[in-house]
Amino acid sequence: MRRPVAAAATLAVGVAMITACGSDDSGTPDVPTVTPATAAEAPATSQPAGLTVPAPAGSRALASSGRTVAIVSPDGRQLLRFDAARMTAPPTSVEVPGLTALAPDTDGGYLGVGPAALVVVDAQGAARTAGLDTDSPTAVVRAASGEIVVGTADGRVLIHDGDFENGQLRMRHDLREFVRVDSLTAAPAAAEGLDGQIVVLDRAQSSVTPIDPESGEPGPALRAGNGATTSTVDRFGRILVANTRDGEILGFYGSPLVMRFRYPVADGPYAVDYDDTRNLLWVSTTANNEVVAYDLADGEPTEKQRFASVVQPDALTVDDAGTVYVLSARDGRLQVVPPPGTPLGVAAVEPGR
Repeated sequence: MRRPVAAAATLAVGVAMITACGSDDSGTPDVPTVTPATAAEAPATSQPAGLTVPAPAGSRALASSGRTVAIVSPDGRQLLRFDAARMTAPPTSVEVPGLTALAPDTDGGYLGVGPAALVVVDAQGAARTAGLDTDSPTAVVRAASGEIVVGTADGRVLIHDGDFENGQLRMRHDLREFVRVDSLTAAPAAAEGLDGQIVVLDRAQSSVTPIDPESGEPGPALRAGNGATTSTVDRFGRILVANTRDGEILGFYGSPLVMRFRYPVADGPYAVDYDDTRNLLWVSTTANNEVVAYDLADGEPTEKQRFASVVQPDALTVDDAGTVYVLSARDGRLQVVPPPGTPLGVAAVEPGR
């Protein structure tokens, strides 16, 4: 039976409980759902800050790892890796089998998943592929303890050994606890008291649920507003969520997981990532083509920086140097905005447009 989604208490707002209702014959839990939220539609034009470089329109994903930034081509068959120090130089291409989701891996590498396939790309661009027991992977992450965790469109969470040989990836756990899995985050090893927990964001339930990657045991789920869309995790293990439908960002922390804050953000908050170097949460607001940074040091977000983005900023990532990268879901432009006072490390600067 699906675990109930617990009420999350904050100082000002109570969050309603979702009750468990069993499962249907397909294994999908029979629970109350909402229509999954999506990014607000952006204005057609923008004057983005920083540098922009060309990328294929319709690129599927964006991630940064080490000193590279990577996107997946529209057909999913190429991983395009940009050198963060030479962003205007052409990216290097790695052939991959139809990826639908991408995540950073250890030591400057990447993890990617596509129908029936998982790919591990190392820092030199060498790719290893293993089979997956799903045709609809939606998210992937490596746990602090090494396991590779994959989420699916039909609500499964597949937890695998971190190493594989000869294309064989051993699955430890197959959880069927969700309506869908839209985002996965992994608490870093240094986050105290969390034991490397994985947190699942399910847009259909607008919920977040912690999972122990070693035992495969899920904890109590929490409601994340009425239209949560994306999530990220910071170095402390806080789960930071964009609640697009309600126009707010949410913060969760602990084991068991507890909601720590909810804060209003106008104009359709959507993509999120955390800058561990400067301790800033970055949020794209797609309805006005902007990206905003919040300081969370006082427990409640405080705006610190804002810049104009590329059109339809549905994906963003922040690298270890604090440079923000924003990918347009409409025209394929990749935006590069370094920290204030930091020069762009590029071969030749191309003005934003």
